[in-house]
Amino acid sequence: MPTVGALHSPAGLCAEEELWRQRVGAMRAVPRLMRELGADPRPVLAAAGLNESAFDLDENTIPYAAVGRLLYGGAQLTGLDHFGLLVGQAWELRSLGLLGQLVRHAATVRDALRCAVVYHHLNSQGGVVFVRERGVVAEFGYAIYPRGGVGTRQIYDAVLATLVNFMRELCGAGWVPSEVLLAHAAPADASPYRRLFRCPVRFNAELNALRFPGDWLDRPVPGADPALLRSLEAQANALAQPDLLERLRRSLRVLLLNRVASGDAVAEMLTLHRRTLNRRLEALGTTFRDVLEDVRFEAACQLLALTELSLDDIADALGYAGVSPFTRAFRRRAGAPPGQWRREANQRSAAPAGPNGLGRADPAP
Repeated sequence: MPTVGALHSPAGLCAEEELWRQRVGAMRAVPRLMRELGADPRPVLAAAGLNESAFDLDENTIPYAAVGRLLYGGAQLTGLDHFGLLVGQAWELRSLGLLGQLVRHAATVRDALRCAVVYHHLNSQGGVVFVRERGVVAEFGYAIYPRGGVGTRQIYDAVLATLVNFMRELCGAGWVPSEVLLAHAAPADASPYRRLFRCPVRFNAELNALRFPGDWLDRPVPGADPALLRSLEAQANALAQPDLLERLRRSLRVLLLNRVASGDAVAEMLTLHRRTLNRRLEALGTTFRDVLEDVRFEAACQLLALTELSLDDIADALGYAGVSPFTRAFRRRAGAPPGQWRREANQRSAAPAGPNGLGRADPAP
């Protein structure tokens, strides 16, 4: 894990939720944005288990689970369903500290996005950024891999808005994607999405990503400093690196986007022999199959709770041979088949708000 400043942890989080951390950095804009919108952030911070002092320093960290609670609470408190978009619009590369500098001084846009992928753990341990080149089309996106959480949709909205900002910093203010893919149902009012992205927005997608012509990847980054980049890379590489389980979860989440779920493919991505990977996981008290099914289960819960995709489409997106093996695997984890789980999740998300006016959304498994 990266070396970071003071830790600020909400009460009531389980040990696994405490494991995944988020650098405060850009999150400092969230309480300020609530105040600009005429809302008092204190009840939202309290519901997320956070003290406002957590936002005093960029290098402080908070649990990743608290990020979702904070963004969802902000959406409820302000009454703005697109609150995540507004948060993401306030983030810039400089908000990301060392990570943002690495991206800013890469030679080309392709190199910059590669830096974002390789060093993303410096900023967040709850999600993974990815880049895919599919013929003449490129995709730059984000996926969450830890188990469960409130506010998943708001996180995805915030990050996609942020990725657009980053691309405009690298390519010019006039840059627009060809299409934006969002893995959640369309809101009642989609106009804020169209205004921000300035392109077609496809809701109920299988992933969250910006899609654009691949030739943008070869564009030089204006003002990039190769000598400074080498120094920044040395700083980043000297920091503590993600442990094996975090690297495995990140790798699996990206591979699943390509419907790949084999141990050999993951071992190659981690530059490990398959037997070495198995031995190291055994020493940690787990197996490749257990971690794979855990990551698949979280991805399935997100798609079931947030989208209107059919069970067949979800099974295919997660690399299952069909809906039957998907249903069996999901039932083992959830204790209920995916269709029933989805209905119950929708009922929970429609429940009345709590005593602070802050209820639950994007229900966790």
